[in-house]
Amino acid sequence: MSRVLLIRHGETHGYFDDVGLTDHGEAQARAKGKELAAVLPAGARVTMPHAPTARGTATAVTLREVLLAELGPGSDVSVGELVPDARFDSLQFLYGGEARESSGVAKHRLGLEGELPDWARAFDRFDTDFGAGSKLGGPIDRWMVSTDLHFEPPQVIAYRAWAGIRAQEPGTVALASSHSALLRAFASAALGHDVGEPRNLEHVDVEVHGDRATVTYRDEQAEVDVPAEVPPWLDPAYLDRGERAAHRW
Repeated sequence: MSRVLLIRHGETHGYFDDVGLTDHGEAQARAKGKELAAVLPAGARVTMPHAPTARGTATAVTLREVLLAELGPGSDVSVGELVPDARFDSLQFLYGGEARESSGVAKHRLGLEGELPDWARAFDRFDTDFGAGSKLGGPIDRWMVSTDLHFEPPQVIAYRAWAGIRAQEPGTVALASSHSALLRAFASAALGHDVGEPRNLEHVDVEVHGDRATVTYRDEQAEVDVPAEVPPWLDPAYLDRGERAAHRW
């Protein structure tokens, strides 16, 4: 068995660019680290994959620091090094023929004036205020039900999350610092309905038993098949990339 906790990052300064955590976001990550240290089973091997965004990385750094401090040098729980993993990355956006992290694309949108290209209008439909609406979950609400040619679809991000989960070693507990869109699409696909916006540092719990998995989010749980096949309309290279790299759809 392996276990993966998909954890949303802490409060960030905004979504106008790829930026880090606020002081409150750091405090959230510290509290989560203490919570996890208290419930990790004896002898656990903990791995630390994380989205390569600034906010995903900062969350993982703080979680690991707190875990090590709380567990102490005599603990039989081992905590691995941080591992950037693009399979747990934020929502992607098609910009310049490449898959880009969406908050980074917002910076390009803010620099435009006058008549907008199609990609910028698509971004505006998603989040017209580039951050304030995101904190309320509004843009992700629309993304879950709308069709757009520029944003990575919910079903694709769910398959991407499964690729990251399948890559974890059996017998480990992976604490994967990730993003709200990935958690929401993944949990919704498993549970069969839109589960709502995860709070900062809230997590989706995935226990993998061979070709089956138990997915738990809040007070709901489902037994699901671990996807063994990639739909023919998806490029396996896109789903299985551990490193963030330019990828043409």
